[in-house]
Amino acid sequence: MRKLRGALAILAVTLVGGTPVGSASPDGAPAITPLSQVRPGMAGYGLTVLRGTTIERFDVQILGILNGGPGSDLILFRATGPAIDQAGGTAEGMSGSPIFVNGGIIGALGYGFHFAGRDSNLSLATPIEEMLKLLARPGAGGRRGAQEGRGPRIFDAAAPIPTAAGAISRVVLMASPADARAYNARPLPRTIAAAPAAVPMFVAGVSPAAFTLLSRALGRYNVIPTQGYGGSRDFTPPPVEPGSSLGVELVRGDVEMGALGTVTYRRGDQILAFGHPFLNAGSAAMPMTAAWIDTVVRSVDSPFKQGSLGPLVGGTTQDRSMGLGGEVGRYPRMFAVRVRVRDAERGPVHETNAQVVRRADLAESLVPLVVLSGVQRALDRVSGGSARVRIALRVRGIERDIVREDLAYDAGDIATAAVLEVPGASQLLFGNFFKTLDPIDMTVDIGVESQPNTALLVRATPEPRTVGRGQRVRVGLRLWPYGGSAPVDRTVQVMVPDDFPPGPAFLVVGSGGGLNDPTPVQQKFQTLVGFQASPPGTAGSLAEALDDFENFGLNTDVLVDLLPAPVLEAVGANANPAFTSTASAVLKTDSVVLGRFQIPMVVR
Repeated sequence: MRKLRGALAILAVTLVGGTPVGSASPDGAPAITPLSQVRPGMAGYGLTVLRGTTIERFDVQILGILNGGPGSDLILFRATGPAIDQAGGTAEGMSGSPIFVNGGIIGALGYGFHFAGRDSNLSLATPIEEMLKLLARPGAGGRRGAQEGRGPRIFDAAAPIPTAAGAISRVVLMASPADARAYNARPLPRTIAAAPAAVPMFVAGVSPAAFTLLSRALGRYNVIPTQGYGGSRDFTPPPVEPGSSLGVELVRGDVEMGALGTVTYRRGDQILAFGHPFLNAGSAAMPMTAAWIDTVVRSVDSPFKQGSLGPLVGGTTQDRSMGLGGEVGRYPRMFAVRVRVRDAERGPVHETNAQVVRRADLAESLVPLVVLSGVQRALDRVSGGSARVRIALRVRGIERDIVREDLAYDAGDIATAAVLEVPGASQLLFGNFFKTLDPIDMTVDIGVESQPNTALLVRATPEPRTVGRGQRVRVGLRLWPYGGSAPVDRTVQVMVPDDFPPGPAFLVVGSGGGLNDPTPVQQKFQTLVGFQASPPGTAGSLAEALDDFENFGLNTDVLVDLLPAPVLEAVGANANPAFTSTASAVLKTDSVVLGRFQIPMVVR
């Protein structure tokens, strides 16, 4: 049965244009040693970079083959030699290191075991036949890709495999190193757990607050964000070949977010890498870069490579359970983010520019974090104040810019308060329910002053308090500007619709924005970022969603709403009251409005 599976695998590779067994491809691809010819006890070598861009060899001994079902074999091996001793074991960042036996590549280092002891250098390789299937898939496309292989998977050995920790008959492949470590603390007999080699993600230009949110946003992936000491690095990129370091970027520019791995295979301009998923994003277009390795950091949990991302070399096309597929010289389109901050205390404009992957589920979270980082780094302080905010969006197919202008205020953290509308902007561009847009860029202009630009709502007086349907309610408002010598009086009128429900009601008067909510501004921002792909509130079309973004919920608006009492009760219970009869008015001001009134009324 094993030989039959091997023969079918070889046939499949040949049908998708793979490299013939035992010979080098005319387009420079390495020779392949198929899984059917791999036996326990065989010796070979792997390739990786431990410093700079120089590819080094390490020794490999094959221990056995583990079968997880049709087309799901893994190769158990031990990595040894001076390079491994220097690194302290197989390190994070070695994912994708090609493994060669009998002159041909058999697969890529993809999975590691997470326990201490003599067998901590055991690893699993993804067979090259499985990885080659990535090159037969169509290029990156579509909005989102389903994650594959997140749950535990079972791999059995045809015969027990001897190790210093005892014979191994079964490997449980977990979704994360933490799960694998937890299992290996109390394993079943002859069973140990492995996990994909964690991917080190280097982050630079990101503020501490944004880094904390990024770690939470990426928690569902097998990546380890690390606050880097630098961003990209200028160096002459070496050839993209098996064993060379590879960076995969999510954000590029003044803010950098990218992961390190290793190239497994190259055929023409097509490459394979990692040997396991990065984000398991399916069809995915992400920039690929050369990478410079400064050192391998030895760690109790697992050693990891420390380095910098370099010049662009191409783009990914696939990110799936068996690894990454990509193309050298193919550069994906990115979404541009520009943040310009003028701080009255510091003078000149501070500008941040970055390019973000256009993948919807990533961009919705990453764009707000890039903007937050740009503002916090520009201000370089945590303090209160006011800000004038302008968010401009450009979309292919929409001739005009989509613009929202507002004022922001917070007594303790104006940087975060100034960007509270950015999550809604990114969700409109990448996750609205009505139409898939083709976003071009986002420009955020913010002017910050320490002086509060606020006005306190000190009075709201309706006349009359009992009103019939079809009648008007005059509402007298008094606003007291911050530092002003006298209050400002205004009057608005609310028309009660003919179909308004009779009975008890409330006149709710306050800021159109959310400043009266006592929730800390940092928590508000985190919650808004978490609303990825959420329903668009009351909008019933793309046109309404655009109008809401530009005009609804401004901090400078005084919003006057007449609501039936049951509606407020339903909203308080987090229910949808399905109330469509609107009785409201808006007063425009030049200040951030603070204060709120809720006045009992009766509708006849």
